[in-house]
Amino acid sequence: MKLRLGFIILGIILISFAQSNKLTCSRTEQQASCKLARSGFLWSEEKELPVNKLRGAEFYSPKDDESSKVVIKTSNSEVPFSSFTSYSDENQQRAIASQINNFVTNNKQSYLQVEQNDTWWIVIGFISLAVGVYPLLKPKS
Repeated sequence: MKLRLGFIILGIILISFAQSNKLTCSRTEQQASCKLARSGFLWSEEKELPVNKLRGAEFYSPKDDESSKVVIKTSNSEVPFSSFTSYSDENQQRAIASQINNFVTNNKQSYLQVEQNDTWWIVIGFISLAVGVYPLLKPKS
């Protein structure tokens, strides 16, 4: 019984790690703005970033005990693209930083949308939940 409970708790914890991060920028003659939307299992947040304050993005390779990350640079701060540690593919993160930099340097580009999902945490979490819950649902013989 303790092992099943452990799988259920582990599943819930793993599902809570799932997050989605999306940066959407629009540049027209009348208005230019970016919205950074981040969400997880039980939370979500949005942040507005003025396009004229964007300076680009940088990909940071993992160091000793850190994971890789993308940081959006503005004229007065640095904003992490992901709200917490992301274990996404480094090539995907490099591509996201590159797309943001291209948007910043190319004034003719009117729209940008980049997205990063760590939804595989949900899959692993549900597998763990299934392992913990299945014996409870199985009819007793």
